[in-house]
Amino acid sequence: MAAVQILTAAADGDIPLVKKLAERLRKSGKGLEQVVEEIKDKRIRRRGPLHLAAWGGKLEMCRFLIKEFLLDIDGVDEEGVTALNFAILGSKSTAVVRLLLDRGADPNKADQNGITPLHNATIQGTYEIAELLLSKGAYVDSVCEKGASLHIAAEDGNVEMMEVLLRHQADPKRTVRLFYTPLTVAIFASSLDCVEQLIKAGADVNAGRPVTPLVVAANDGLTDCIKCLLEAGADANIPDESGRMPVEIAASQGWMECVEILFPHTIPIARFPDWSIDGIIQHAKSGSPKTQDHFPKEYDGSSLKAQGETAFLEKDYANALASYSMAVETNPSNSTLYAKRSLCCLRMGEYDKALDDAYTYRDMEPDLSNSCSEQAAALILLKVNSEFKCEDDIIIRYDDNAAVIIDQKGNPKGTRVFGAIAEELRELNFTKIVSLAPESLMGKDTIADLLTSIRNVDMNKKGTVRIEKLD
Repeated sequence: MAAVQILTAAADGDIPLVKKLAERLRKSGKGLEQVVEEIKDKRIRRRGPLHLAAWGGKLEMCRFLIKEFLLDIDGVDEEGVTALNFAILGSKSTAVVRLLLDRGADPNKADQNGITPLHNATIQGTYEIAELLLSKGAYVDSVCEKGASLHIAAEDGNVEMMEVLLRHQADPKRTVRLFYTPLTVAIFASSLDCVEQLIKAGADVNAGRPVTPLVVAANDGLTDCIKCLLEAGADANIPDESGRMPVEIAASQGWMECVEILFPHTIPIARFPDWSIDGIIQHAKSGSPKTQDHFPKEYDGSSLKAQGETAFLEKDYANALASYSMAVETNPSNSTLYAKRSLCCLRMGEYDKALDDAYTYRDMEPDLSNSCSEQAAALILLKVNSEFKCEDDIIIRYDDNAAVIIDQKGNPKGTRVFGAIAEELRELNFTKIVSLAPESLMGKDTIADLLTSIRNVDMNKKGTVRIEKLD
């Protein structure tokens, strides 16, 4: 009963009562540690008196508890939430936050969901607390399920908080969930002020392919945002995942003014018989061009595939992906298209999508006897995700530009662009690189044969498959 009363008194800021109740517990023969442990109430997720005092903004009570009870300043409840987070979420007391930080509270200690004090300060819109946290060492770009703090401010359309974060070097190009930069999130929030602020700070107006800021703005009919993006150099010829250009997206949604703005910036699209504003609108009204029925006869799967291959050779992976996706719609039984699309996704860092297409190809073509380089890459990716085992961390490199990183258990650590990988490998202490040309798979009956050749490779023998030790 005394423990519960102490919690109530702490929340009320009643220091004399807390002293009296704590002394009663001590006289019962309990040590300080036992007293503190009993005070944590399971009924309220093991939150202690410091949590409740911080929530209520009881500055002197917090000071007393830290000094007299020697409480762990970073003690957490069942959800991993500290008193510092409670002060921000509850009373929003700058004085309490400053006290906790001065007594050593960790400004970067996250809860079970990865939410840090700075995330909470951003969510609450408490600029002074955000400034205080950042001045005490809070990491400005830490990421939780909502993104980094800059993403959160953008989602809320909070320009003032965004200015605070950017002043402390928040990264305006930070990408989360594959596509979303703060700029993209700001457009989702229809916040022109945030869009302008982020562009001024150096945000990439073409980032997040295939979900670029212009794609999002065209879909939502945000004329002012579209104008702002175009003035900042946004490319109106980057398609979405289905291969549609922003002008098509705007037309399909009925945003006439957006179509008029985007049209002069868009390269004529071959599948449109009438390349004009009216022609685009009419084409949109007739239905989506994503199915085979809506392609002109001369714009069949073969030409789409050729267009994809041209874009791929130019390292324009977003447009290559769009072309291959449309080609899949016209010819879904062509297994090679899935392998090619998998390689595009791999190059763009969309690992899950690459693996999905690799599985699709594997199911359609289990025999590797007629494999091509794209199929080889897709199947390497597929295999290392499941069965491959090795003694050391390695890199499987399937060409000069990209690689798949594998740990000792055979699990992929991710895909990397190979050009700048050497220093990163040294930092991660990788000991081996397995390098192979995709054509080395030609004639292999199974992936197992390939993996056997990798395991048994003669390190002194030159060839397309080799192991290199790093310095």
